[in-house]
Amino acid sequence: MKGTFILLNLLLLSLTLLNNLVYTQSSNYTTYTPIARLLKVPESEVPKLLSQEKTLIKGNSILTPLLTQNAKIFGGSYIDILANKININTIDLSKKGIITNSPDMKPYLDLLSFIQVKYSLFDLNSTFEDLAILAKENKATNVLLSIDYNFNNIAIYLRHVDDDQNKEFIAVAEKLNPIIIYNEPEIPEIVNNSIEFPPIGNIVPGGDGIRTSNWQTICAAGFWVRSVSNSTYSIMTAGHCYDNGPFNPDGSVDFYHFPWMGMMESVVNDVAPGFIGQMAQPNVSVVDKAFILKQNDEIRVSASVRNTDDQEYPELMIYGTAVIDTVGAIVCKSGYVSHVVCGRIKAIGSAFEFVKENEIITYHGLTQTEKIAFQGDSGGPVYGYELSLMPGIIIAGILSSGNMGLVDEWNVFTPIDMLLTNDIEIITVGNL
Repeated sequence: MKGTFILLNLLLLSLTLLNNLVYTQSSNYTTYTPIARLLKVPESEVPKLLSQEKTLIKGNSILTPLLTQNAKIFGGSYIDILANKININTIDLSKKGIITNSPDMKPYLDLLSFIQVKYSLFDLNSTFEDLAILAKENKATNVLLSIDYNFNNIAIYLRHVDDDQNKEFIAVAEKLNPIIIYNEPEIPEIVNNSIEFPPIGNIVPGGDGIRTSNWQTICAAGFWVRSVSNSTYSIMTAGHCYDNGPFNPDGSVDFYHFPWMGMMESVVNDVAPGFIGQMAQPNVSVVDKAFILKQNDEIRVSASVRNTDDQEYPELMIYGTAVIDTVGAIVCKSGYVSHVVCGRIKAIGSAFEFVKENEIITYHGLTQTEKIAFQGDSGGPVYGYELSLMPGIIIAGILSSGNMGLVDEWNVFTPIDMLLTNDIEIITVGNL
């Protein structure tokens, strides 16, 4: 009976999402479509803007150490791709010569814009740490803390449903004058581009669906990785995809391939997508990641991310990894529910705190983005485009959380440098 209830709930969720899909002809969709939608520009302008962005990111990476060295004067920086500017917050405009007189910044002087603000990086970092301590001391749950350079303040993202649990934290946090933002429920409009997708056989690309045997959990595959020590292959995805079981006697959970739009076909036809393998119980106390061990010889390893809304480039090829940590930069994700969606980075080094089984868990070092995903997209790959390699991409991390998925205006992902180890290498076109 419980399984029937779960299945009906998932079916209702699927129907709700399908009723909000906006379908267009696939022939009108290209790899640049998600970015064009984000920036509200013609697709023909996207290559130029991505080239602009690359220059801005490079300039910002050179700028960042200068800001850090003068943290009591400057309040961080962020790029504006459309304006072609690197915005630099400062509490003292008379000190901008520290930046403009640097030989390293000479090629980027025309791109710099200085903004008078109230808080320096020193102030922001100090307040952020104080709020993180207060959140833990007061057992706050489902709280995202971010240093927002656009606001020049700490942003705290909350839900009213958690008000009773968080009221003590809110009371003490308000004394530090952060910006408190509540997520308001809404039914999302998910823009997908075709109902029929090209067959991909037994390949499981990043972004494709994965599910448990009882339909309790639907997530997205992140990307394939290989153990250097024993050459075994696994899919890396979000660790919280493990939480609902059903659990095998050894504590593992079976996961199955669940291609885009597979839910309706599987529910109606009672077709079981291919078994991938088992996910051992992950340690999610520090990082939200887990591995599905490849245990089915018919499942094929892939060095790609699913992009089958685009008939020309149904797969985006993985060429490598990079930490994308420039506020204002564009990242995209591929996921089961919302497919490929792009958004700008809102904050780096964010912290997400929640209570699980009476234990306080905090994820540090997260990257916050604009809304790029929904419930069912967890674990999907987050990446940036590399113009010289198109349709090539660089993996930046995996999607961790959008809190309750359907109601929030943000997501967070775990950066790639927190996911890979000396023994775990990502599968790319160069080492497949």
